[in-house]
Amino acid sequence: MSDKTPPRAMIMEFATNSVRNTTLATENDDPYYEIVTRFWHPHITKINKLDTGSGEMNTVCEIDNKGKETKIRFLNPEKKAEKSVRKTDNLGEWMSSEEILKLAPEKPGGVFVDSDGVEYRWKTHNRNFLLIRCGDDHRLPIVVYHRHKRHLFVWRMSKHATLEIKPQIIKNLDGLVASYLLVERQRRHHTF
Repeated sequence: MSDKTPPRAMIMEFATNSVRNTTLATENDDPYYEIVTRFWHPHITKINKLDTGSGEMNTVCEIDNKGKETKIRFLNPEKKAEKSVRKTDNLGEWMSSEEILKLAPEKPGGVFVDSDGVEYRWKTHNRNFLLIRCGDDHRLPIVVYHRHKRHLFVWRMSKHATLEIKPQIIKNLDGLVASYLLVERQRRHHTF
Protein backbone atom coordinates (compact mmCIF):
# COMPACT_ATOMS: atom_id res chain seq x y z
CA MET A 1 0.00 0.00 0.00
CA SER A 2 1.56 3.29 -1.07
CA ASP A 3 1.18 6.51 0.83
CA LYS A 4 0.63 9.28 -1.72
CA THR A 5 0.54 12.60 0.02
CA PRO A 6 -0.17 15.64 -2.13
CA PRO A 7 2.68 18.14 -2.51
CA ARG A 8 2.65 20.81 0.18
CA ALA A 9 2.35 24.50 -0.44
CA MET A 10 5.55 26.54 -0.40
CA ILE A 11 5.65 29.26 2.26
CA MET A 12 7.83 32.26 1.37
CA GLU A 13 8.45 34.89 4.05
CA PHE A 14 9.14 38.62 3.55
CA ALA A 15 11.95 40.04 5.69
CA THR A 16 10.48 43.57 5.78
CA ASN A 17 7.18 45.24 4.99
CA SER A 18 8.59 46.99 1.91
CA VAL A 19 7.93 46.30 -1.77
CA ARG A 20 11.11 48.14 -2.75
CA ASN A 21 13.77 46.61 -0.46
CA THR A 22 13.22 43.20 1.10
CA THR A 23 14.00 39.53 0.78
CA LEU A 24 11.53 36.77 0.06
CA ALA A 25 12.57 33.21 0.89
CA THR A 26 11.48 29.83 2.10
CA GLU A 27 12.69 28.39 5.39
CA ASN A 28 15.61 26.61 3.71
CA ASP A 29 16.38 29.56 1.34
CA ASP A 30 15.51 27.63 -1.82
CA PRO A 31 14.26 29.77 -3.56
CA TYR A 32 15.66 33.02 -2.18
CA TYR A 33 14.79 36.39 -3.75
CA GLU A 34 16.27 39.79 -2.99
CA ILE A 35 14.15 42.78 -4.01
CA VAL A 36 16.22 45.94 -4.09
CA THR A 37 15.81 49.55 -5.22
CA ARG A 38 19.07 51.51 -5.08
CA PHE A 39 19.02 55.19 -4.14
CA TRP A 40 21.03 56.08 -7.26
CA HIS A 41 18.28 54.45 -9.43
CA PRO A 42 15.12 55.13 -7.37
CA HIS A 43 12.78 54.18 -10.22
CA ILE A 44 14.31 50.73 -10.96
CA THR A 45 13.52 47.77 -8.71
CA LYS A 46 15.62 44.65 -9.28
CA ILE A 47 14.58 41.14 -8.37
CA ASN A 48 17.64 39.00 -7.74
CA LYS A 49 17.49 35.24 -7.21
CA LEU A 50 20.04 33.07 -5.45
CA ASP A 51 21.51 30.32 -7.61
CA THR A 52 21.88 27.55 -5.03
CA GLY A 53 24.44 25.69 -7.15
CA SER A 54 26.95 28.51 -7.51
CA GLY A 55 25.89 30.68 -4.57
CA GLU A 56 25.59 33.75 -6.83
CA MET A 57 22.77 36.27 -6.91
CA ASN A 58 21.44 36.71 -10.47
CA THR A 59 19.10 39.45 -11.62
CA VAL A 60 15.98 37.73 -12.97
CA CYS A 61 13.75 40.79 -13.40
CA GLU A 62 13.82 44.59 -13.42
CA ILE A 63 10.82 46.87 -12.95
CA ASP A 64 11.08 50.48 -14.16
CA ASN A 65 8.53 52.90 -12.65
CA LYS A 66 9.84 56.03 -14.31
CA GLY A 67 7.13 58.00 -16.04
CA LYS A 68 3.49 57.05 -16.45
CA GLU A 69 4.01 53.57 -17.87
CA THR A 70 5.66 50.83 -15.82
CA LYS A 71 8.08 48.71 -17.83
CA ILE A 72 9.47 45.29 -16.98
CA ARG A 73 12.07 42.89 -18.31
CA PHE A 74 12.99 39.33 -17.38
CA LEU A 75 16.04 37.11 -17.63
CA ASN A 76 16.47 35.98 -21.23
CA PRO A 77 16.89 32.17 -21.24
CA GLU A 78 19.14 32.30 -24.33
CA LYS A 79 21.50 34.81 -22.71
CA LYS A 80 21.42 33.08 -19.33
CA ALA A 81 24.11 30.59 -20.33
CA GLU A 82 26.44 33.36 -21.49
CA LYS A 83 28.84 34.80 -18.95
CA SER A 84 28.91 38.58 -19.15
CA VAL A 85 30.60 41.27 -17.13
CA ARG A 86 27.32 43.00 -16.27
CA LYS A 87 24.51 40.83 -14.96
CA THR A 88 21.88 43.08 -16.57
CA ASP A 89 23.22 42.11 -20.03
CA ASN A 90 21.42 38.78 -19.57
CA LEU A 91 18.03 40.47 -19.39
CA GLY A 92 15.62 40.67 -22.30
CA GLU A 93 14.06 43.75 -23.86
CA TRP A 94 11.88 46.17 -21.91
CA MET A 95 8.15 45.61 -22.33
CA SER A 96 5.06 47.17 -20.84
CA SER A 97 4.05 45.62 -17.52
CA GLU A 98 0.57 45.27 -19.05
CA GLU A 99 1.90 42.28 -21.01
CA ILE A 100 2.16 40.20 -17.84
CA LEU A 101 -0.24 42.04 -15.53
CA LYS A 102 -3.34 43.97 -16.47
CA LEU A 103 -4.11 46.09 -13.39
CA ALA A 104 -7.74 46.65 -12.49
CA PRO A 105 -8.45 50.40 -12.65
CA GLU A 106 -11.23 50.51 -10.03
CA LYS A 107 -9.82 48.31 -7.24
CA PRO A 108 -6.57 46.65 -6.18
CA GLY A 109 -5.61 43.60 -8.20
CA GLY A 110 -5.40 42.57 -11.80
CA VAL A 111 -4.97 39.70 -14.25
CA PHE A 112 -1.55 37.99 -14.28
CA VAL A 113 -0.55 36.09 -17.44
CA ASP A 114 2.20 33.51 -16.85
CA SER A 115 4.84 32.41 -19.38
CA ASP A 116 2.52 29.66 -20.70
CA GLY A 117 -0.29 32.15 -21.40
CA VAL A 118 -2.46 30.96 -18.48
CA GLU A 119 -4.42 33.79 -16.83
CA TYR A 120 -4.75 34.25 -13.08
CA ARG A 121 -6.53 37.01 -11.17
CA TRP A 122 -5.09 38.86 -8.17
CA LYS A 123 -7.97 39.92 -5.95
CA THR A 124 -8.38 40.99 -2.35
CA HIS A 125 -10.28 39.23 0.39
CA ASN A 126 -10.21 40.69 3.91
CA ARG A 127 -7.40 43.05 2.78
CA ASN A 128 -5.21 40.10 1.72
CA PHE A 129 -4.30 39.29 -1.86
CA LEU A 130 -5.34 35.97 -3.39
CA LEU A 131 -4.33 34.60 -6.79
CA ILE A 132 -7.07 32.57 -8.48
CA ARG A 133 -6.93 30.92 -11.89
CA CYS A 134 -9.33 32.61 -14.31
CA GLY A 135 -12.20 30.33 -15.27
CA ASP A 136 -11.85 28.14 -12.16
CA ASP A 137 -15.38 27.31 -11.00
CA HIS A 138 -14.24 26.45 -7.46
CA ARG A 139 -12.30 29.73 -7.03
CA LEU A 140 -9.64 28.03 -4.96
CA PRO A 141 -6.69 30.36 -4.32
CA ILE A 142 -3.35 29.25 -5.73
CA VAL A 143 -1.41 31.95 -3.88
CA VAL A 144 -2.45 33.54 -0.59
CA TYR A 145 -0.75 36.58 0.93
CA HIS A 146 -0.80 36.62 4.73
CA ARG A 147 -0.22 40.06 6.25
CA HIS A 148 2.39 40.78 8.89
CA LYS A 149 1.38 41.18 12.54
CA ARG A 150 2.79 43.58 15.11
CA HIS A 151 3.06 43.48 18.88
CA LEU A 152 0.16 45.59 20.19
CA PHE A 153 -0.50 46.64 16.56
CA VAL A 154 2.29 49.29 16.56
CA TRP A 155 5.61 47.83 17.69
CA ARG A 156 7.99 45.40 16.05
CA MET A 157 6.65 42.63 13.88
CA SER A 158 5.60 39.52 15.76
CA LYS A 159 4.97 37.65 12.49
CA HIS A 160 6.38 38.47 9.07
CA ALA A 161 4.22 38.59 5.94
CA THR A 162 4.19 35.42 3.83
CA LEU A 163 3.14 34.15 0.44
CA GLU A 164 1.61 30.66 0.52
CA ILE A 165 2.13 29.22 -2.97
CA LYS A 166 0.45 26.04 -4.20
CA PRO A 167 2.62 23.62 -6.25
CA GLN A 168 0.86 24.17 -9.60
CA ILE A 169 2.35 27.68 -10.10
CA ILE A 170 5.86 27.14 -8.75
CA LYS A 171 7.48 26.78 -12.19
CA ASN A 172 6.88 30.48 -13.02
CA LEU A 173 7.98 31.92 -9.68
CA ASP A 174 9.92 34.89 -11.12
CA GLY A 175 6.83 36.24 -12.92
CA LEU A 176 4.67 35.57 -9.88
CA VAL A 177 6.95 37.59 -7.58
CA ALA A 178 7.08 40.46 -10.11
CA SER A 179 3.28 40.48 -10.50
CA TYR A 180 2.80 40.50 -6.73
CA LEU A 181 5.13 43.50 -6.37
CA LEU A 182 3.18 45.36 -9.06
CA VAL A 183 -0.26 44.76 -7.52
CA GLU A 184 0.96 45.50 -3.99
CA ARG A 185 2.59 48.72 -5.15
CA GLN A 186 -0.68 49.65 -6.88
CA ARG A 187 -2.63 48.97 -3.67
CA ARG A 188 -0.25 50.98 -1.49
CA HIS A 189 -0.15 53.98 -3.80
CA HIS A 190 -3.90 53.92 -4.53
CA THR A 191 -3.53 54.23 -8.27
CA PHE A 192 -7.04 52.91 -8.87
